[in-house]
Amino acid sequence: MSTPTRSIVRLSVIGLGALLIGLPVTAARAAEPTTAPEAEAMAQDARKEAAYYRSLGGVGYKTGLEQREEADAARYSAMAEKLAAPAAATPAPSSEAEQYADVAAHHRAMGGAAYKTGLVQSAETQQQKAEAATGTAPPATQAASPNCSPTKPAVLAPDCNR
Repeated sequence: MSTPTRSIVRLSVIGLGALLIGLPVTAARAAEPTTAPEAEAMAQDARKEAAYYRSLGGVGYKTGLEQREEADAARYSAMAEKLAAPAAATPAPSSEAEQYADVAAHHRAMGGAAYKTGLVQSAETQQQKAEAATGTAPPATQAASPNCSPTKPAVLAPDCNR
């Protein structure tokens, strides 16, 4: 008579284990907003909770509940802004540029020897040349002149813009 009981217990343990393994994944997916209005609504809810914990006084502050809700509100607000922003279309880099990027990453992983011998800089330069040739390079920023230091406002080079 103990055999049917054992098999039922084993089946229920397996069923509960499968349920518990699958449940956290779906719960985590359900907690994250997928649209900007959902994220903004979650941010507003977190702000309300933070205000409630703030009204409790020291209890809400010392337990960290107020800070957690404020952090959640900031995170959801940033997520709402990110979801609301239109996706920028960036052209795909060429296979040659990708190859040089992989080489540069490999050389960086090698450590100081690759930096000292100039392998990293060489691979990065070749990658930038390949990106410039295909037009996928990020826009170049003009480097500020070392003579334009804000610590010396009285002595500025002629090429500095005020």
